[in-house]
Amino acid sequence: MSVRHTLTWHSRAQLTIYSQPPYFFRIDEIAEHHTAPVVVTSQGHWVPSTVAGANRRMSDGVSGVWWFCNRQQLHQIPNGQLPAGASYHSAFSMYYCAGYGFWVLKGDVTAATNNMVEAWRPLRFEHDGQDYSSYLTNAGQSHTLRCQRPDQHWPQMLLPDIYQTHPMPTHQSYGALKGDLGIFLALIAFSMSKEDLQQYLRSMFLSSRWQVHGLAHGRVNQRGVVVNIYTCPTDWAGGSTSEDLNRYQNGEYNPYYN
Repeated sequence: MSVRHTLTWHSRAQLTIYSQPPYFFRIDEIAEHHTAPVVVTSQGHWVPSTVAGANRRMSDGVSGVWWFCNRQQLHQIPNGQLPAGASYHSAFSMYYCAGYGFWVLKGDVTAATNNMVEAWRPLRFEHDGQDYSSYLTNAGQSHTLRCQRPDQHWPQMLLPDIYQTHPMPTHQSYGALKGDLGIFLALIAFSMSKEDLQQYLRSMFLSSRWQVHGLAHGRVNQRGVVVNIYTCPTDWAGGSTSEDLNRYQNGEYNPYYN
């Protein structure tokens, strides 16, 4: 089945071609080992373990594949290896818990040691009081998007209802999405099944714009992913630095969605 028949694209045609820094990323499916200690909240919701060895990488989805965002589209790295000069930028681990939402941990939980200081935190947002945009984070105070327009389709694609707010007609420049790139890429992965991710991930970023699809979501209880992001050396689309990627996350080039 072709992408045209399966995906419902909602992005508006635009004359302006936005640019953002290039980067490498990898999305690995993860799962908690059956021997992991059981942890729940006071309300009985499952919490992933941070014990060393409790989480492992899986082979499904797009696991093991390094992707290159060249500012305009996504490509798999031909030899499957990061080039010399690529530098670590960040990593985020995420799990979906049915009836609760997303758990987020800064770092790669599959590499956890017994001295790990990071903890699982719920997905949160920081609100921008000037443009009413929302910043994805695991360290924010807000439980929902700051602003949501009726013409926006990405909130329903990326987020369960508990993170959305009541759509209201407002200025077209309000209600954008920015934030930690690793969390955003994880949400893209959770927006579709592991099988669809294999087929359609490369179609999610075209002409320097993140796209919106109409596929069934992949938010299955206890599904997990870890996202690793690296900068590019100068011979890859001009290169990038962590500072460039931080500016991208802050929406200084353009938001992920508007």
